[in-house]
Amino acid sequence: MDTTIFSRKLKRKKGGRAYRGGVEGGSVKEGWDLISCLPDCIILSRKLKRSKGGRAHRGGAEGYSTKEGSDLISRLPDCILGIIVSLLDTDEGARTAILSRRWRHIWRSAPLNLDDRLQRLYTDSQRTQVISKILDAHPGPARRVAFRSLHTPSSVSRYNDWLPLPMFDGLQELILHLPLCVKHPEMPASALRFASLRVLDIYNCTFPVSDCAPSFPCLAYLSLRRVGITEKLLEGMISNSPGIYAMVLETNFGHRRLCLSMPRLRYLAVLVRCFKKREEVELDDLIIEDASSLERLLLHEVNYGPSVRITGATKLKMLGYLGTGFPNIQLGDSIFKGMIPVSLVDQFSTVTILALEMPEPKLKVVIDYLRCFPCLEKLNIKFNVNIWTSLETDLHGDPFTPNNCLDHSLKTIVLQSYDGLKTHIEFAKFFVKRAKVLRVMKFCCSRVCTARWIQNQHRRLNMERRASRRAQFAFVSESDLPLKFWLDEGFSRDDPFIETM
Repeated sequence: MDTTIFSRKLKRKKGGRAYRGGVEGGSVKEGWDLISCLPDCIILSRKLKRSKGGRAHRGGAEGYSTKEGSDLISRLPDCILGIIVSLLDTDEGARTAILSRRWRHIWRSAPLNLDDRLQRLYTDSQRTQVISKILDAHPGPARRVAFRSLHTPSSVSRYNDWLPLPMFDGLQELILHLPLCVKHPEMPASALRFASLRVLDIYNCTFPVSDCAPSFPCLAYLSLRRVGITEKLLEGMISNSPGIYAMVLETNFGHRRLCLSMPRLRYLAVLVRCFKKREEVELDDLIIEDASSLERLLLHEVNYGPSVRITGATKLKMLGYLGTGFPNIQLGDSIFKGMIPVSLVDQFSTVTILALEMPEPKLKVVIDYLRCFPCLEKLNIKFNVNIWTSLETDLHGDPFTPNNCLDHSLKTIVLQSYDGLKTHIEFAKFFVKRAKVLRVMKFCCSRVCTARWIQNQHRRLNMERRASRRAQFAFVSESDLPLKFWLDEGFSRDDPFIETM
């Protein structure tokens, strides 16, 4: 057998990051711990196998024979082979059954990875039949299950039949999205029985009433979106899951205040409704204590709350979007309110990526932020469309005032909803003249970018006199950009604010 079953995608998972819907690195850790213990001669490329003598080299094991044609991988125990197959894509995993008799039964008994994303032409009845047949036919355990395509209440009730099955006892990843046509149905109580979960992604439901909070000692990724849950139950569940390092809280209700101690949390995303519903209790205050591992704090549509207070975030690297409307955000002893740094006690030298959202260009506000984050490398500024005529627009900034960020660190700038009006140009021109180590400045325009218009912008921005001779300038139309929600890439991309642009 050839080692090409270790597909490129499988290899990439070894260093995987948390993402919206799963923790690639966490969910495969167990398998990679076993695989990494294998002799080097087992994981050989074709070229090494054909080398003279067939002996492992460049870090290989001298004591193992790797003659051409030998099949060392097939000698592994079924449990390890099953882990390998379960980490492959479904198509690739199924193909392993044709390799040899030794592999024929591995695919059927490998830990199940079930995702019910079928084409829309299938009815709910057909979907439930297919899922039931798969579960009945599979003799092995289940590693991951994603239910998100059923739409009717009668179909959703089938979860109560499937989730209690013994094959799910060791389930590691559960993605449960209930249909929007049913207003926040109650989540099956059996969905909270899996102590082995590493990934829990819940959407559009209400947690069952309980005096005892569920416990997930292995949980690494938690995503709750449009979920109704009480403050006591949510705080208890997170407290009983000390290993969480990535968490998404989006438009949830049933609680006004959360106070959490999460020393292992690395990624946090908070989203609220654009307009609050009076009849629902929604989050007003979020407090994360002892956030000593926090690296990314991502905020979206937080113009009406909640207030966010983070203590101990000494490793914070990414922050945004900070907008004009949120009540306040407190990092350590420094307070930001409505885009204005109210109390600046600390400089955040660890932050390298910052995203701001403002209705009009206020240069002084941006410069104040650059002083707060002296080691900033990437800056993304999103302007609201058609609000450029404000008389309060502030375009004053002294190009000669020393600024560590502009002089030594800022390399990438992205301006969204740029229209080329006078206020846009004056705002952008400051950075053209002042950013001494700038490498890329990208203008995402709400209009069509013709060659003539771009040439005119180059002239008006006075790019020939730019501070950084290595700087490159790109103009793109926002209509040409892919429709992708930036936060979907928030945990997996190096810079979701810029890379999704």
